[in-house]
Amino acid sequence: MSRATHSLANVRDLGDASPGLVRDVVYRSDAPMIGDSPPEGVVTWPPATVVDLRGPHEKGDAHPLEGGARIVGLDVLDAAAFADREARGALRSLADLYAVMIAPVAAATLTAVVSEVARAPAPVLVHCTAGKDRTGVSIALILRLLGVERTRVVADYALTQDHMPGVLARMLSSSRTSIGDTPLASVPKEVLRAPAGAIEVVLDAWDAHDGGVEGWYLAHGGDAEALTELRRRLRA
Repeated sequence: MSRATHSLANVRDLGDASPGLVRDVVYRSDAPMIGDSPPEGVVTWPPATVVDLRGPHEKGDAHPLEGGARIVGLDVLDAAAFADREARGALRSLADLYAVMIAPVAAATLTAVVSEVARAPAPVLVHCTAGKDRTGVSIALILRLLGVERTRVVADYALTQDHMPGVLARMLSSSRTSIGDTPLASVPKEVLRAPAGAIEVVLDAWDAHDGGVEGWYLAHGGDAEALTELRRRLRA
């Protein structure tokens, strides 16, 4: 059997985001595809658990890693009512999109991601389509709950910018021509970027909450025991 010639374009180990974090426990990435090579920089592959943040219209019949991993589906955008055409049309920027993701109607899905990362068999892969927006906000929440400073969280998010050409190439190679109902050619340029300002809006909201990011997490369905387990699992 010939070796696959393509691999994940936007994958990294959460442990690389900051000193003091444990490696080979949580990975983040764009969407895996059938025939992918094992990604570089990742110790254990396939992961034991996959947290897939995509909606049904973005998925095939079966997850490419099904059979070798436990697959958990947590549709962040559906939870945010983003499937509604009128609501989607009102979102003009990534900051708008991220604000919807952390609004009360969707927040419980994000806190559920934290629980999976804290408790599911490791390593845990968290991914969406590009590994940028839903994954970016989820990973930012995890990092801040771990006490990682803002500048490092922003830097980890912004790393995706360099990977976007590869992400788009993979979308096109899979005959994907749209994001949701929007043709790739018509997608606003900002949506295909990872500007620091977009994730900073989210961090500002968490910091402004009573009790900071931990207060936000607990107020939106977060489990205090899961938070303890997250910190025990990922802090060196």
